Amino acid sequence: MSDFPPNCVAFVTGAASGIGLAVAQRLVADGVKNIAIVDITHERLLPAVSSLAAIDPSATVLQIGADCSQEAEVEAAVSKTVETFGRLDVCFNAAGMSGDIKPMAEQSSSNLDNVLGLNLKGVWYCQRAQIKQMLKQEMRDVTTGLKLQTRGSIINVGSLTSHLAINNINPYIISKHGVLGLTRADAMDYAEKGIRINCICPGWITTGMTQHMWKDGVMIFGDVAGRAPMKRWGLPEEVAYTVSFLASDRASFVTGTAIDIDGGLAAAAS
Repeated sequence: MSDFPPNCVAFVTGAASGIGLAVAQRLVADGVKNIAIVDITHERLLPAVSSLAAIDPSATVLQIGADCSQEAEVEAAVSKTVETFGRLDVCFNAAGMSGDIKPMAEQSSSNLDNVLGLNLKGVWYCQRAQIKQMLKQEMRDVTTGLKLQTRGSIINVGSLTSHLAINNINPYIISKHGVLGLTRADAMDYAEKGIRINCICPGWITTGMTQHMWKDGVMIFGDVAGRAPMKRWGLPEEVAYTVSFLASDRASFVTGTAIDIDGGLAAAAS
């Protein structure tokens, strides 16, 4: 039995690669039949569409090119999803960027604007549009058989830097602290409306975004994976398993929280 209802509609940003792609693939593998995948261009999503079709040929995949730092494009992406599928149930907001790696005294205001524009304002735009749509929908029974109802689930991507700082990525740290605050604030405001909002905080995960941490085969920040008790990098697929649970009705009493997916790094740092 699927953890998701038959007419479930998912909406995933940053879906062309990394954690966003892994989550889209896991949601389809776990029974989501209708999914909108969003990334900066339509073309970047073509390999993702093929991979989702290979997992479940019966799933309907809507690909949307949109810049999540632009309010109008976010609104249009959510509207297109609802026009196509009729509703919105599960949202995963993963679109993001790392920005320049420099000490604060060398950072530019344009880099600050770009990082906050996508990582924080972009999540705000997405979450607002998603909540507005979910509020229009009738409550539905949860799939677990419990006498509960829901309107939907939203998961945002924070970071280990939602809790702590690392060197030379000041704007990124600001943005990820903000995502955690945004998650908690809206979770409080909309819990009684049947909308759950949570945040995942990945540690060192092998994605395209972390490639910037290597130069000539050497880690710029040293052996970061060695600081975690598991002493290895995580995989996007490992993050996706947790996201699928949070998105599903099995997590019906979980909202306003941040889940660390970091091999124990947060525990070691505390």
